[in-house]
Amino acid sequence: MYQSASSKVETLTAANFDKLVLKSDEIWFVEFYAPWCGHCKSLEPHWDTAARKMKGVVRFGAIDVDAEENKSIGGKYGISGFPTIKIFGLNKKSAPTDYQGGREADPIV
Repeated sequence: MYQSASSKVETLTAANFDKLVLKSDEIWFVEFYAPWCGHCKSLEPHWDTAARKMKGVVRFGAIDVDAEENKSIGGKYGISGFPTIKIFGLNKKSAPTDYQGGREADPIV
């Protein structure tokens, strides 16, 4: 997912998550997904469109928390369903906010 060169969604991993998201001065919308999840696949084009529309305002990322090397991140944030979207605001010391809105580009924006 999100492998195209034109995608504005950043691929996150356990190796880069802290550096890119937690140590950032920017707001991040992060999708926690599993590649086999049908709802995740349906969200992908909307997530990418929202990332394009919000470029320069909010950063968008996606992390495959079903991958063995990324499961620690899913566990840290209590991910139990896919896709889960969390907003990491300016204060990275506080817990991220669960996104409860629509799963199409316009409501996300």
